[in-house]
Amino acid sequence: MADYGGDQHINVHVPGDSRGGVWANFAAVAHSPYEFTLDFIRMEYASETAEELPGVLVARVNLSPLLVTQLIDALQENWERYASKALPRDLKGDGEADETW
Repeated sequence: MADYGGDQHINVHVPGDSRGGVWANFAAVAHSPYEFTLDFIRMEYASETAEELPGVLVARVNLSPLLVTQLIDALQENWERYASKALPRDLKGDGEADETW
């Protein structure tokens, strides 16, 4: 996300138990004057008739305000690239459906 310039590369080690990632189908955002907290949750929507939906927190990430702005930019850029290839034209607002979809 951040542009460090030059030929600098980031080498991230992913422990074996994290390589599969986690599934989240719900997210909640909170903030204080100093940080943002993103909670990623796997909701059990099979119980939609219940008064309370069960969910499991799969990840909580605390971010600085600067990193939040960089994350928003990176998400927007990636969404635009994804949408230009994956979404039918009528969902993009072009007015014509993509027949190859």
